[in-house]
Amino acid sequence: MKKLFSAVFAVLCIALMGAFSADASGGYALGDVNGDGVVDSSDASAVLAYYSVASTGKQSDWDDERISSGDADGDGKTDSSDASYILAYYSYLSTLASDAEILPIREFISDINADKASPAESPDKNYVLAPEGLDPGETGTIQYIVNTAELQSHDEIPLYNIKGDNANGGKPMFVRNYTVTENDKKILNDFAREHFTDDMTNYDRLKYTWEWLHFNITYANGSQGWNTYDRISNLTFVQACFEEKLGQCIQYNGAFAEMMAYMGYDVYMLEKWNGANFTNQHFISEVNINGLGYSTEVGETSYDSPSSGYYWMWLFDHSRQEFFGLEN
Repeated sequence: MKKLFSAVFAVLCIALMGAFSADASGGYALGDVNGDGVVDSSDASAVLAYYSVASTGKQSDWDDERISSGDADGDGKTDSSDASYILAYYSYLSTLASDAEILPIREFISDINADKASPAESPDKNYVLAPEGLDPGETGTIQYIVNTAELQSHDEIPLYNIKGDNANGGKPMFVRNYTVTENDKKILNDFAREHFTDDMTNYDRLKYTWEWLHFNITYANGSQGWNTYDRISNLTFVQACFEEKLGQCIQYNGAFAEMMAYMGYDVYMLEKWNGANFTNQHFISEVNINGLGYSTEVGETSYDSPSSGYYWMWLFDHSRQEFFGLEN
């Protein structure tokens, strides 16, 4: 009851400004409970005053016509909700252009409730996924294979060590799971909103991300010094690449793997040697699509050689797949 009288007091303190036509003339029109021909804050305060009396079981001096005029939302009751709607309608009328069409109060309330029931977007929605109904590409192409894959969003990305001199006698071994955090998902969603368009398929979106990582991430050592890596060593792959724009092979390929995992692809990462005689540690990602493994590499631009057509980059290449179907 204390809250109710606080609300009454707040409404009574609103200045009465302007005059606006009610839905009907003469007597009590909908929302115009004092019969003065306008719907304003005094009507809202009157409805609250009526409700405060009626809710205690006391007899009100309002007749049926007046009570009905206070039932702004048409739910068969005249209560504090109606007062709120009347006050909102008064605010709407107060800011309406002089030449604008005036919505009847019931239509105005209906629009308010429709907005509440259908928010523009959900913060939990996966915005990296392409809209349904896009052409997946020609049957048998890698675009078609990627676009028609069965997807299931998940948070864990396994890492397997396939080094020939690892602790498992050189056989592939499970090392750990990397987690796509809720913050990572938000970063990926923000990236999708900024860069993806509705006509892009999932393959298009992944290819765009793959190329963006290649051209926008700076390798975190070399001329900058190894201490640059300290800035990202404790960050997730997504934070390092999409926020700090720094990384090494594990961040480049890990960030791309996180995007694939969030989209629902069955992706895993590999820890391997990239040189002869167990040298040059390296990380890449692979993905299982319909029972086949496809390798992806995204690296730095220093290895690009346009004149020879060489790039240390490939996308969903089945011939480069190195590990598939083994879990230890």
